[in-house]
Amino acid sequence: MNAKLNPINPAVTHGVQPFGFIKVAALAGLFTTGVIAFAYNPDAAEYRPPVTIPAIAPSNYEVQTLKLDSDHSGTGLIRLDDFILKVGFDFEQYPVDYGVPSAKNIEIEVSNLAIDDVKSIYGAEFNDFTVDADHRAINQLIAGYIMRNKLVEAI
Repeated sequence: MNAKLNPINPAVTHGVQPFGFIKVAALAGLFTTGVIAFAYNPDAAEYRPPVTIPAIAPSNYEVQTLKLDSDHSGTGLIRLDDFILKVGFDFEQYPVDYGVPSAKNIEIEVSNLAIDDVKSIYGAEFNDFTVDADHRAINQLIAGYIMRNKLVEAI
């Protein structure tokens, strides 16, 4: 059992080339760089600041003056925040008894609203900037004002 051990010289027995590892590493690095270069999208990395949502407060409506020109039309001044709106309107009236036969109540519905003039409270003129929500609120405001102050008589 006196066997003599021979050391293995990898350069002789395996044929390892000294620059093989460097070539494989360089090719792998080039491949990785190419994949990253083609996959990178510069638009996706663009910085976009967060969207700021303005603080929106509900509008304030107020009747300044209201005059009925006939049984179905009128004019008035409506204050919308810091603006004065000169409006013309048509309305319809119909009796409502609310289930009580002898009651003589009137329901008012504004059917046509025209905003003729818009001015600030300081007198500067503006174009009409109102939206449909403003028109609905002004219609209800005018109808409520007419009913509350009993500006029309029961039919």
